[in-house]
Amino acid sequence: MSHEWLLTELYESYESSAYQADFETLRNSYAKLNEIELVDTLPTIKQVVELNETIANLSYRLSAYSNLQLSTNTTHEPSLTALAKLSKLVSENAKISAKINRFLGNIKTDISQDEHLSQYSFYFEELHQVASHLLSDEVEEVISTMNLSAGDAWNQLHSFLTSTVEGTFDDKTVTLSDIRNLAYSDDADVRKRAYETELEMYQTVKEPVAFAINNIKSQFNDIARLRGYDSAIDITLDASRMSKATLDALMGAIEDALPAFRRYLKHKASLLGHQNGLPFYDLFAPIGKTASRKFTVEESRDYLVDIFSKFSPDLAELTQEIYDKQYVDMFPRKGKVGGAFCMNLPFLKQSRILMNFDGTLRNVVTMAHELGHAYHGLHIEDHLVLNRSYTMPVAETASTFNENIVMNTAIAQSNNEEKIALIESSLQDTTQIIVDIYSRYLFESALFEQRKEKFLFSKDLEALMLDAQEKAYGDGLDPEVKHPYMWLCKGHYYYPHLSFYNFPYAFGGLFSKGLYALYMQEPDGFVEKYQEMLRATTVSTVEETAKKMGVDVTTKEFWATALAEYEKEIDAFIELTSEV
Repeated sequence: MSHEWLLTELYESYESSAYQADFETLRNSYAKLNEIELVDTLPTIKQVVELNETIANLSYRLSAYSNLQLSTNTTHEPSLTALAKLSKLVSENAKISAKINRFLGNIKTDISQDEHLSQYSFYFEELHQVASHLLSDEVEEVISTMNLSAGDAWNQLHSFLTSTVEGTFDDKTVTLSDIRNLAYSDDADVRKRAYETELEMYQTVKEPVAFAINNIKSQFNDIARLRGYDSAIDITLDASRMSKATLDALMGAIEDALPAFRRYLKHKASLLGHQNGLPFYDLFAPIGKTASRKFTVEESRDYLVDIFSKFSPDLAELTQEIYDKQYVDMFPRKGKVGGAFCMNLPFLKQSRILMNFDGTLRNVVTMAHELGHAYHGLHIEDHLVLNRSYTMPVAETASTFNENIVMNTAIAQSNNEEKIALIESSLQDTTQIIVDIYSRYLFESALFEQRKEKFLFSKDLEALMLDAQEKAYGDGLDPEVKHPYMWLCKGHYYYPHLSFYNFPYAFGGLFSKGLYALYMQEPDGFVEKYQEMLRATTVSTVEETAKKMGVDVTTKEFWATALAEYEKEIDAFIELTSEV
């Protein structure tokens, strides 16, 4: 079994007739769109929508091919060239795209008269909202064109620097992905030295990366102001199809629950012999005898297929397919980006998953997480082309629900000694999506505000991050051993068109935890409702999607109930480890 993904079903190469034909079709579709006389009639609207469908489908397919190539080789010149050419084509047509969106967002024609268009009712509602914040066609064109050498370029710089920076550990050359994976080592000395090496590796890249994050956030602030938004978070909430009431309820419930997580962290610190809170390098320290188990790729596949088959056959079948058909790129290597992600390819009815697999249970859970994204893609792939986009908060629901399935199954099958390792592993992940995500939310909020007034050098960004960690982790972390460079290693901060990609993880984690509790209480009929909810994510607001499961996310009550489930795990962990 090869452990590098196959992309030939997208295209054989950039020189292939299929790639060249799709690029020309995309170019011609833009040209046809530009020639249409925009009158508010049903035939014109249908013609515009059909061309928009072609443009959306082909631009996504072409960019996916390049971005997937670059994720495993950030210096791949043909992909950089092709992506630049595609980006140039898109930016050159930004003016007509803005004009079309403005036209569709302001139509008065009753689209319910047409069977095809009537399926786009939510799409048209969103366009109406977007149109209210659009600038003139000329300004939209300038923004899109300038972004190629602004936000997009700064994002590429961050990816390049963090994927190519090298360090030395035990006389071996290591990448950031290599060294960060050692945070999960069962050797305390390795964890501490890896942490120190990681911080040292940032020294040569921290200032240029600081320039990247400053300019990306400044650009986002400027565009928010020009479009008439009060703040950057308002753009994100609109794009998330989420109300401020829901965000406030979520963050308020998390803040209320922080003492329980600090109790867990301090208890873990005491188990590891620390007296002043947990050092950052021991956040992921394994505890318990099963924590050191290593999986081969094939063992991870069989493990996940078996567990998922008990929830839903289509999830198990999807898992088997992704492993067996080389839809996953497994192992770290120089030039490959860190972390993990899943990219849905609905035009192929497939997905691709990138991993940096090290064989630990934690990595198997990460694979389950990414398979959740693929499962989400499975249940929206039959939507019309312009109805396939889901937003950030619900993007993490299926992924974290999968984590719940795997961890709860493993815990249920274990004895008390094994439970210690499994519950603690689960709490590691939970602490990341609740406490660390809260710190990232605080950091990014402060960064956006301060960037309005000044440039922040690395030392300023480090201070912001340490302050955010203090507010989130409190006395759960050793105040002398935090991580001042978490702003540097997390790629989410560097997306020029997307900010605050932090609270969606908390939303997804808590939402899925609450849903899993519902599943355990009443499994009959749950899977069908769950699949219906996933399908609704692309054509509903966050609040409407939650109602499919009978849940109100605009109040703290639901979130507090989900957080209480995590507190039960904390109590169980402390009780089990206090008995040992």
